[in-house]
Amino acid sequence: MARGVRAQPPVDAGSKADPRVWGSGSGRVWHVGQVRVAAAGLPDGVVHAGSREFLVREGLPASGAFLDFGAIGDGALEALPGSERWFVLGETEYCAPFAAAGGPVLLDGVTGEVFLGEEGTADGEVRRDPLASGLPALAGLVREVEEVAAAARRADALDGRRGPAVVAEVTAGAERRMREADPELFGRAAAPAHWGTALLVRALGWGALPGGPGGPAFEVGAELVADLAALTDQDDGAGAVHRFRAEELPAGLVHEPTRRLLTEIGLPLGGAMFGVGAEPLVTMAEAYPEYFDGEEERPYQREFLALGDWPTDLTIALDGVTGRLELPDWYDDGEPEAYLNRDLSALLYALWTCERLRAEWDRWDYGRGRDTWAVFDPQSLLSTVVDRLVEAVDPEAFASPGRSWRLLAEDAHLGGLLG
Repeated sequence: MARGVRAQPPVDAGSKADPRVWGSGSGRVWHVGQVRVAAAGLPDGVVHAGSREFLVREGLPASGAFLDFGAIGDGALEALPGSERWFVLGETEYCAPFAAAGGPVLLDGVTGEVFLGEEGTADGEVRRDPLASGLPALAGLVREVEEVAAAARRADALDGRRGPAVVAEVTAGAERRMREADPELFGRAAAPAHWGTALLVRALGWGALPGGPGGPAFEVGAELVADLAALTDQDDGAGAVHRFRAEELPAGLVHEPTRRLLTEIGLPLGGAMFGVGAEPLVTMAEAYPEYFDGEEERPYQREFLALGDWPTDLTIALDGVTGRLELPDWYDDGEPEAYLNRDLSALLYALWTCERLRAEWDRWDYGRGRDTWAVFDPQSLLSTVVDRLVEAVDPEAFASPGRSWRLLAEDAHLGGLLG
């Protein structure tokens, strides 16, 4: 899988407030550091009066919704090379495969419309997709996408409700407001480029709230695990979830948040990347005696619980005292490093985030995006954000090159986390 340049880390439900944004009493969010164009820096080719006034008086955010408008941060607006009509407002924070930078965001100096563009076409024409009917609409759309992420960080938003149904609810509300912000754009026959994918990514922060002191890393709900099971069901069914009976749990499993998750929420039964079996939990030494013969590299994992399968033919080892998840060193090469995730809730939220993005990736596979748009490639945006979004759930899982999540993310042969 080809990867583009990385965007700024996406906002997730567990991160601290992004210092680039602030909230007003109405709940709206706007980026600090708006960029404007000096009146003297407006080219004569921008003849659309509304655009000229907006760029000088209002301006655009420095960045937002995976768009970067820093190109006008020096107070001038430059024309697209070889053009007298198209002017560069900024660029996407993702790029097409094998490209060195994001695609240009272009202002039509005559009509005031905004487009995603592509440079260097052989016939001199600019291939493009409509992005907004005008600059005020563009600003409103950016604001709506960013508000979805900012509101997810507020623990009391929607009375603390989180999960896949809330993601759908929040997304539907944002889509309605975006249509109101730019009815001309959303009234066209073709779906608008960029906005749907950007909104999906930002909405994933509504999956779960961070846990409190002494609790799990995230307050993962049964609905999220059921959704994960359905997303990863290799038989394309509804997916099954296995809940353990309390009397089945080994005495060595004393970490209470993990016990509650196993009995009340459950884990996916089977699955492409991770899944448990229906058998009772046993220790690693009991499950794999051939690897614990007195010469193992991580002997302390003998009493950890063998939880379930993990890529590269490994098994997740659960520390029954702390809830920490590790991987064994069965290949005697020191990789992957032991640490996998802080606890089960972090693993489940990371997997669900990844699988939601993978489902969207699959929806646009085999070049279907090019059948819908001239320039926009949703897979480019997805491949740019997936590593950072999963990392934000559990930064420690990406803390060094030998951690399994990072190894999977950087494995070009397997296609990374969306392969």
